[in-house]
Amino acid sequence: MNIIFTGGGTAGSVIPLLSIYSEIRNKELDASFLFIGTVKSEPEVSLLRGYSIKYTSIYCGKLRRYFDFKNVSDIFLTIIGFSQSLYKIYKFKADVVVGAGGYVSVPVIWAGWILRKKIIIHQQDIRPSLSNILTKNMADRITVTFERSLRDYPSVKTVWTGNPVRSDIMQGDKERAYQTLKLKKSLPVILVVGGGTGATSLNLIVNQALPEITKFSQVIHLTGKGKRINSTVSGNYQQHEFLNEEMGDALAVADIVISRAGLSAITEFSILSKPAILIPLPKSHQELNAEYYGDKKAAVIIKQKDLSPKILVSKLRDMLNDKQALSLLSSNISGIMKPDAAKKIADEIINLI
Repeated sequence: MNIIFTGGGTAGSVIPLLSIYSEIRNKELDASFLFIGTVKSEPEVSLLRGYSIKYTSIYCGKLRRYFDFKNVSDIFLTIIGFSQSLYKIYKFKADVVVGAGGYVSVPVIWAGWILRKKIIIHQQDIRPSLSNILTKNMADRITVTFERSLRDYPSVKTVWTGNPVRSDIMQGDKERAYQTLKLKKSLPVILVVGGGTGATSLNLIVNQALPEITKFSQVIHLTGKGKRINSTVSGNYQQHEFLNEEMGDALAVADIVISRAGLSAITEFSILSKPAILIPLPKSHQELNAEYYGDKKAAVIIKQKDLSPKILVSKLRDMLNDKQALSLLSSNISGIMKPDAAKKIADEIINLI
């Protein structure tokens, strides 16, 4: 059984695939895996460390829902990527191609369909991704995170599974985090997640708020690859571009998480019952994700246009001082996601082959 996973450019399109990989591996089947990602190979290569998955890359054009002159040149990159995918899929003798979004998945899935391979795509966000819109007619099976997404795809081949979460995230240890991340037990921990590729505007606001935040808490700040910031604050503050093996521990020890509203990230917060402040990327699929969590009273939502250092500090103080409200957020967010999504999708893949 030869399985190709495809995604990249952001951590969000990679993490669910790693969860599915782990579930298939746990079944002790005779399976080989190939991951097809972007030429830049980040963050996918960092995330793939420790997994027995071969990696290769293709050229691909970014998919945009707006006019940009780069759209023209990206058409040619996508054609090149399609040709590369045909060769790589044929050489690997793939049985199935699995994608979870990301523009790199489009030429790979198109090529898989031409070569008559089984195709599975996973829809993470509430709003259908452009990559999935362009590949849904070629898919043999479509899995979705939210029940309401069933209406966006043909019912005969669409299954509501929830969103996969990495198994290693579930194995985080709070006590170990105090040691490995050199944290104090006397102060609450705020985890700031800028995303796999970083969030410059969020990083800037957090940096400006640090002098106040670090007076009453300690901050673990994940800035994203290449997005390190110069901060004048050193006490009660640590900065990392990215955490991989330690991410489970960081989440385990966090009292509050501040993050964008990408589905992979907020799925992890849900499974781990972490109170969160979500700041969705403006004019993106994240706004619907955040709105859904806000309606369920499962997270505190702050729009980018409303965000300031003063507001962020005030909100954190209020949350930490109201233990009952913090506990309610934890309870509400824990009921959003299905815990066995990776197993369900792995079963769908195996049943197709």
